[in-house]
Amino acid sequence: MTRIDIRRIITRYINQEASQEELAILYEWVKKGNNKDVFKKLVQADFLVKYEDKPWSTEEAFESFLHTIKEKETTKVRPLYAGGQMWKYAAVIMIIVGSSLYFLLNQGLGIDIPVKVDPDQITLQLENGEVLIFDPESDATVQSENGSTVVSLVKGVLTQKDAQITEGEIRNNTIRVPYGKNLSVTLQDGSVVMLNSGSSLTYPSSFEGMDHREVQLEGEAFFEVAKNPNQPFIVRTETMYTQVFGTVFNVSAYKEDGTSEVVLVEGSVGVGIPDKTSSDGLQMLRPSQKASKLIGDKNDFVVEDVDVSPYISWTKGILAFENESMGQIIKRLQRQYNIKIINEYDALDERRFTGMFDEETIDHVLRTIQAHTHFSYDIEESTITIKEP
Repeated sequence: MTRIDIRRIITRYINQEASQEELAILYEWVKKGNNKDVFKKLVQADFLVKYEDKPWSTEEAFESFLHTIKEKETTKVRPLYAGGQMWKYAAVIMIIVGSSLYFLLNQGLGIDIPVKVDPDQITLQLENGEVLIFDPESDATVQSENGSTVVSLVKGVLTQKDAQITEGEIRNNTIRVPYGKNLSVTLQDGSVVMLNSGSSLTYPSSFEGMDHREVQLEGEAFFEVAKNPNQPFIVRTETMYTQVFGTVFNVSAYKEDGTSEVVLVEGSVGVGIPDKTSSDGLQMLRPSQKASKLIGDKNDFVVEDVDVSPYISWTKGILAFENESMGQIIKRLQRQYNIKIINEYDALDERRFTGMFDEETIDHVLRTIQAHTHFSYDIEESTITIKEP
């Protein structure tokens, strides 16, 4: 869900600047609660221009007016005032719009509404709720509506520049990466975060003036943290808290996987649970160690020595399995290839496999696994169904 500032949309509607998406949001908002009365006062001038032969108070007239908004969703936004009528109602417009906008737009108007975007696009949600959309296959530079934020996506790396931020002010952004895609994000301190498919990262535009650097992760990410002993770097997930000062590590915390884990490549990190974030409550890792924890498990992290290669191979475009169950492999394949997999062969779930694939198709991966165990599968558009042999 995204916080939408309805004040801005109403202002843009009255100023003839509303986009088709904003008109759709406005139409849905007006239909809820007592929003109709608020909206009536704001757009009364426009109503008088268009429906001068009908009293404003009739529901039939107002519903007809709303219908014109609905029609605009698929057509170009029509000017509110045209021809000689503009002068005829100039006084009404000045009095009603001028006074109503000042009073009503300064009330706490806001709604939580899902933003309809292509699920295959990268989205960046800014602090004010505005959502910037990027095609992961194309380089682009996008500017926020107020011009205070400029974001560039070049060769899979996202960088952001903001207008001057007051020291200590926190402006959080949330980047979401769709299934089948990866993305690197360069943070303000120079740290680089590579997000795996189906992941999201919430981070501040600037760490200036803060006593620590903190981000929140859902999914999986590979971190290369810029060293700053005076400003520790913290990664939070729903069930894990990881603190570092400058290091390279991988965090995986997909809800559907049921586990959270940190794999340390170099440097030093401490892991703990979110409600115990003091240094005393952290479990320290050495390079080539993994800390893992079942989601919902109250026990401590399990720490073990590992070969880090399979855990970070995804950053090189390589899909690697190390003695993983087919049930877990299916979840990874769905994220990697942005495809739905239905397993109707329950006995296959617990079979374990080890392997490595470099840019192979999903069909090739399944055929390779199929060579080591018996099962059949059908591919229909974006759905694969696995069946007994």
